[in-house]
Amino acid sequence: KDKINLEEFVINWRLKYLPILKKVNNKDISWKKLDELHLIILNEVCHEMKIKSLTENDKLVILDFWHKLNPWPDSSSAINQLNKNFITATLSNGNIALQKDLLSYGNLNFDFIFSAEHFYKYKPHKVVYTGAVKHLNLKPHECALIASHKNDLLAASKCGLKTIYISRPKEYGAFKNKFVESNFTADIDVNSLKQIKTHLIKKF
Repeated sequence: KDKINLEEFVINWRLKYLPILKKVNNKDISWKKLDELHLIILNEVCHEMKIKSLTENDKLVILDFWHKLNPWPDSSSAINQLNKNFITATLSNGNIALQKDLLSYGNLNFDFIFSAEHFYKYKPHKVVYTGAVKHLNLKPHECALIASHKNDLLAASKCGLKTIYISRPKEYGAFKNKFVESNFTADIDVNSLKQIKTHLIKKF
């Protein structure tokens, strides 16, 4: 069996995420759902890290881990609170089946699911943000994107959405410096999703 540094393996896998989304958006490769893209870049990582012991079935099992991620501890209760005053929705690059599994696994009770799969483009392409807004029959300034990635928030802001930055300093562990973010300043900054409802009522 290959000796694998699991954290390095996952980080290398994650580092290929944005580049392959860009290839799809630029039509360098044909449209594929995120599960399919995850498998493509998993194979690339295995080749680059010289991991030869994983069978094709092993890779499918690993791929399924993306469907069973534990949510951040503040997520479920905060979403339930937001639902009392606001419409809540996902806006994810994850395909619909992937999101449904994650929401069920994590007890995340969003009102709507929006996916790049609906628009055949991946964030940060503007059609993902504007398309979700149109489906809700709202105007961009009536919507707020909550995210821990400033590049995502910057793209949403350019489409007219309000923005809320949630700090997740442990997301990438010791490899955080490998993920470059913009210097974008959101409309609201929070350290916990539980703070958002109060901020929204006060500010908007």
